[in-house]
Amino acid sequence: MSKAGEYYASAFSPESLYGFYQIVAIFSLVVLVWMIGLSYLVLKANSSSAENRFMAVLLFCEGIKASFLALEVVPYSSHWQSVWDILFPLKMEPFMVAQITSILLYISFPIYYRVNLLKFLHNDKLKKHVWYVAPALGLMIWIFLRGQEGFGFENASWIICNEAGSEPIVKNWWGSITDRVNQYASDIGTCSRDFDRAVVDEPAGSWGIILLGPIFSLIGLLFLRASMKQSQRDTEGMTTYGTLSSRSLYIGFLGKVIGQLSFFFIVLAVLPTLNGGVFFEFADSIRVQYGADPTSLDRALFFIWSLTLVITPAAIGFEALMFVHATLKDTVFGIDANLRKTFRNTLFAGFGAFSFVFVSEAMENVVGYGMFGGVLIGAIIIFARHPIMRLIDVISSRLIPEEYTPGELKYLEAYAETIEDFVLTAREQVLLGNLATAYEISEERLAVIEEKYRESLALGSNTTIHIREEE
Repeated sequence: MSKAGEYYASAFSPESLYGFYQIVAIFSLVVLVWMIGLSYLVLKANSSSAENRFMAVLLFCEGIKASFLALEVVPYSSHWQSVWDILFPLKMEPFMVAQITSILLYISFPIYYRVNLLKFLHNDKLKKHVWYVAPALGLMIWIFLRGQEGFGFENASWIICNEAGSEPIVKNWWGSITDRVNQYASDIGTCSRDFDRAVVDEPAGSWGIILLGPIFSLIGLLFLRASMKQSQRDTEGMTTYGTLSSRSLYIGFLGKVIGQLSFFFIVLAVLPTLNGGVFFEFADSIRVQYGADPTSLDRALFFIWSLTLVITPAAIGFEALMFVHATLKDTVFGIDANLRKTFRNTLFAGFGAFSFVFVSEAMENVVGYGMFGGVLIGAIIIFARHPIMRLIDVISSRLIPEEYTPGELKYLEAYAETIEDFVLTAREQVLLGNLATAYEISEERLAVIEEKYRESLALGSNTTIHIREEE
């Protein structure tokens, strides 16, 4: 069996929880791609909006934080040391920068989402700059800290056991072989099975940055809740500029915070309690997994430790899920209309490119001149562009439903202001009718929009709007 085959066979064995670690790595990679995609959509929706830029940076950082194990889909052992010479910095450096940057972004929420107690922070000058200052500052802070004692990853070694019943050996990766690594190898004693695992410095300072994240995310959650409550008080459910009005976004962030606080509690309380009062590190998982005659406590430690690895990507995945729910339910950061436009253009371009290649290859095999087929299908696509685009729009409207178009939102804002006192004059009726005509809103759709707004009011859908003659 090849080295890769042996590695994955061991990773998916019952002793390794049937590949749980690898499954978490794959899941982390999926969440990373998902969050980067959401970040791109938010930025694409309105790249000139400071709020969109801020949220795009935050989503990108959250994705990086979820990706800690993503690169470990690649075999992680001494046989692939030359590969991991490249992958390890790609794994750790962006992760630490994202941890610091996200903390700075959490405490910046009052700048973009109005909180009355901190309303002096809610101004356009700060909005224009914080979204890029935070990641730049996060990068500079980590560049400074990584060179300080207690923060950098200065030493790494491999602990290797060639067969069950043998003594583990230690092989240097970079830096030096520390007493800590030798102690881990000694604690393993006689190996229960063969393995090849890395032991990298786990500096207290870096762990401190990671564990500060849940605390500051809780602070950020309180800011978002205050902003959402303010929005509800001000507009009774309608969107207000500068406040968080989407309950789905808030629930997504709440779920992420609960997950991170759970990680915080398990790492700082549960695992140390079971580990004799000593902080449980990645290297400890080697001892409890591969040591001779593991006890019930060892198995419990390994199981709980393995579960902690999925908490962060799962929590951030939930945040992404609720973000998608928010965009499907309503316009969030202008995504729904822009997402549909992007979907249409991308699908049309992809269909055209695929058709060109496919038909060219087919004509090459049939008549020996593939370019003729490519030109022919290209001409057909150009002339049939409008029906194809309409078909794609039908598909996208089903896949990416929207609640209101931009024109309907404009009408809804005007309608809400007009009936604020539940009185509608004849002149206001005419103006609203002209506005609906200008935005090409049908009478049937108009009735639905107005009814939904009345349902959002405290009095419900049976609210009576009094119509009277000119005052």
